[in-house]
Amino acid sequence: MTPGLRNFIAAVAAFSALSFVAVQTPGQQQEQISAGDFDFGDQIVPTESAGPLSPTGPAPTGGPTDGPAPTAGPATSKFQCAAGRNGGRTDKGVSANEIKVAATHVQSGLGSSFLGSSNIGMRAVVSSVNSSGGICGRQIRLTLVDDGWDAARGSQYIRNFINDDYFALPVVPSSEGLTAAIRNGTIDRAGIPVIGTDGMLKDQYQSPWVWPVATATVSTMRAMAFHAYNKLGARNFGIVYDNQYKFGVEGATAFRDYVSSLPGAKVSAYVGIQPGQPSYTETTQFNSKCGASKRCDFVAMLLEPGTATSWINSQGVDEQDKKLGFGTKGTGGAQPLFNENFARDCGAPCSGMMLWTGYNPPIGALRNQPGIARYLSQVRAIDPGVDVNNQFLQGAYLGMQVFVKALEDVGAELTRARLRAAMDSMTYATDLASSLTWKAGRHYANTSARAFLVVTASGGFSGFRDAGTGFVPDPKPGVFPKG
Repeated sequence: MTPGLRNFIAAVAAFSALSFVAVQTPGQQQEQISAGDFDFGDQIVPTESAGPLSPTGPAPTGGPTDGPAPTAGPATSKFQCAAGRNGGRTDKGVSANEIKVAATHVQSGLGSSFLGSSNIGMRAVVSSVNSSGGICGRQIRLTLVDDGWDAARGSQYIRNFINDDYFALPVVPSSEGLTAAIRNGTIDRAGIPVIGTDGMLKDQYQSPWVWPVATATVSTMRAMAFHAYNKLGARNFGIVYDNQYKFGVEGATAFRDYVSSLPGAKVSAYVGIQPGQPSYTETTQFNSKCGASKRCDFVAMLLEPGTATSWINSQGVDEQDKKLGFGTKGTGGAQPLFNENFARDCGAPCSGMMLWTGYNPPIGALRNQPGIARYLSQVRAIDPGVDVNNQFLQGAYLGMQVFVKALEDVGAELTRARLRAAMDSMTYATDLASSLTWKAGRHYANTSARAFLVVTASGGFSGFRDAGTGFVPDPKPGVFPKG
């Protein structure tokens, strides 16, 4: 074996060790909660590794860069940003050598079909940062726990994180548990920073301790409706939505209320369905509400991938043998459907369907932008086969980048209060999304969405193509349904 080959194998082994996460089932985790034992062991621990470049490292001259615009930030620390000079235990979960953080994620249940890869984005950034020396001499120690997208379980895990003195909760891909923890006051009472969340639900924008990076579901749905009305000429709208999980109810309400405010427009078919069913008889009701032709001008699907596939498969066909349930002028899918598995399972019926995201996915010329090329390299180092277009993977990666930059802005004297001050004065420029700015009392930093088309060939999915919408701004940013 040549020395070069030995070095390559050693580097791969070191990087694999750095990135390892052992995920337990929700049942096993619940047993440990009952027993008072919360050491799940699914952690990323510091390991020596050559690793990839820092996610905030320099980009090629002349191109855009991923990083913050200058901000006021926290006051200058009396400590130095270096190992042994960083102030040691400056707050809960912070020591001279590590920053202890945690998050719930989704590896089981319905939510795993679109949220399952989020941990890869988080781990990619942490691995890069730790292999480059950490933050001011401190390594990031990340604990990830699967809550199955269950609100009660996720909220309990978050309470345990707080009781176990974790410093912060980056990204937290599981929106249901986070929402419960916000609504019951757990997050605000603890004063624990939650940075880089997926923005699916309105509660994430109403806590002073939560900073989303994603476009809110309500914003995506209004952007979708705005484009359908103004660019496609749609006037007769239909929406099928998940009536069990909050993202479906909130998004559908925002969609209906906005369309109803447009001259000459109406939502004729407004149908909520229970997720996870093998088939749906509600398709008949939906199509009849669209009118005599059984087709609305524009149809929005606010569903998770498995439910959307069952819904489409339950549809009949028209006189031309084409699936019903799609709009005559266009069909849009919300963020969970921007997913290769969904597009592949749907195949020919979804050809030309517009899938919406708040990010720039690595499609076409976008993949050549420095920040997106770096994203591809780092997440594929963790999982070479991951669906890199998945918006929740992109969001988790970006959310962890923002969290890391906030840590860097605070520097050596790391406290929750100083981290909050840094986030409430941050503008973050990135190739992955529009420029993001957070201010105290205004945490909806990402307020636009763009669409990509499902492309098929020989009846099967062959890829995505830019729909040419660019980023469509939410016509009513920061407005959320009541309730």
